[in-house]
Amino acid sequence: MIRTLALGLVAAASLSTVAVAAPRSADAIRSVEASAQVDPRDGGAQIELANAYARAGRSGEAATVYRRALTLDNVMLETRTGDSIWSHQVARHMLASATVLAAR
Repeated sequence: MIRTLALGLVAAASLSTVAVAAPRSADAIRSVEASAQVDPRDGGAQIELANAYARAGRSGEAATVYRRALTLDNVMLETRTGDSIWSHQVARHMLASATVLAAR
């Protein structure tokens, strides 16, 4: 099943250009947290939550959730631009490319 990242994970042809476009406000983050709690085994929801934390500057929490996503099934995600990408690919890239995230 392909899940569309409603929060707008943007991936271009090169994975090095992945950027997150998740909510910054506390209310928006609470909404994403609630969605992720509905099915905590949903790798796509965990990626969305990690993106929301990263965008809000909550890098430690983002790293924890990206790592959690790596323990779940590798699911196909659809980006806002219509590209497909695996959840583990996103999590690994975000952990490796963000020194702050990888160090925590």
